[in-house]
Amino acid sequence: MSAPRRRAVLAGAALVVGLVALAVGAAPAGERRAGTVLAVDPQARTLTLDEFGANAERRSLQVQVPREAVVLLSQRNHAGRDAKDSFRDSTIGLSDVRVGDFAVVELTADPGVARLVMITLRRGAGS
Repeated sequence: MSAPRRRAVLAGAALVVGLVALAVGAAPAGERRAGTVLAVDPQARTLTLDEFGANAERRSLQVQVPREAVVLLSQRNHAGRDAKDSFRDSTIGLSDVRVGDFAVVELTADPGVARLVMITLRRGAGS
C-alpha cells in the first residue's frame, strides 16, 4: 500500500474512532455546555441549566461545581477598543449566580463536573 493511501486509511480510522467515542457519550475534557440557569444550590455546589441539546432537544443539565472551579461574570466593556478588552471578567461566588442567568459551563473529564462557570448574560439584562 502506498504511503498516501496508508495515511488516508489511518485518518479514516481515526475519524471513526472519534465518532464512536462521541456516540457513546464520552465528554472530552474542556467540553462546553450552555443554557439558562434553572437552579443553583451553593451548599450542595450544584448548578442546573436548561439547555438545547442535539436536534434542538431541550433538556436539563445538572453539574457539580467544586470549590476549585472558577465562577466568572463576563460583562461587556463598552469602552473597549478591540477584541482583547471588549469584555471584563470578574470572579464571583456560586451564590451570586441567579436563576434566569445565561451560563457557559466548561466541563472536566468527568461530564458531571464543571471546571469553569461563566455567566455571560444576567437575567433581565440587555446585551
